Amino acid sequence: MTTPPQDEIHDPKMPLTQHLEELRKRVLISVAAVGAVFIVCWTFSSEVMAFIEAPVLKYVDRLQFDTITDPFFTHMRAAFFAALFLTFPFVLTQMWLFIRPALYRKEKLVVWPFLVFSFPLFVGGGLFSYTLVFPFAFGYLINFDPTLAPSLRIGDYLTFVIRMLFVFGLVFELPLISLLLTRFGMLTPGFLNRNRRYAIVIIFVAAAMLTPTPDVFNQLLLAVPLMVLYEISLLVSWLALRRPSKPKGQTG
Repeated sequence: MTTPPQDEIHDPKMPLTQHLEELRKRVLISVAAVGAVFIVCWTFSSEVMAFIEAPVLKYVDRLQFDTITDPFFTHMRAAFFAALFLTFPFVLTQMWLFIRPALYRKEKLVVWPFLVFSFPLFVGGGLFSYTLVFPFAFGYLINFDPTLAPSLRIGDYLTFVIRMLFVFGLVFELPLISLLLTRFGMLTPGFLNRNRRYAIVIIFVAAAMLTPTPDVFNQLLLAVPLMVLYEISLLVSWLALRRPSKPKGQTG
């Protein structure tokens, strides 16, 4: 009598209602975590806003608002986005706990690098945007016409900063996504190499759509890192494909 294969899904068949109940449980836990961290971030909303405003205060004395409720809702939005950022690893873990029972053992081994490295890469993208992109972007845009005096609204500025932070954070996940797709057999370095010219066109179109302003300078600030990350993704895909395999005749 042969031993059943070990690389099987270790999860008994569950009815749809039980899957939905499990999904509901993970969503409620995630929402509760975001809510709890939001309360903490709200108590430190002044510090959060000071961090967000720091890059632009080198070029303007202070930001302005239009309506009497703008300061309150701006602090609330800043605290909410800070809570989303801080709970990202926890929410990702809840997603993993939901899908893990449906994966084979080999698939679980492929997914774990994503869980480990996704948040550091996301943070790295945000820090790259905050420390390198923002100073260039704000200096260029605010001083583009010295005859004009800046009058920056806090709501518009917060939208710009949060959008850029999240865009760059997600963009920095490209090498990790390349690794996952290659390990799952859905992507090859040859495909990335052959389609580089089309990728460049798509990158510039995406940069034009994702950047909040239509100027070429802002688009280049996103397009250039995207092209570099594309080349890194190609290298990661090549390395993932060259994993040492077992010698012929060897069984695991």
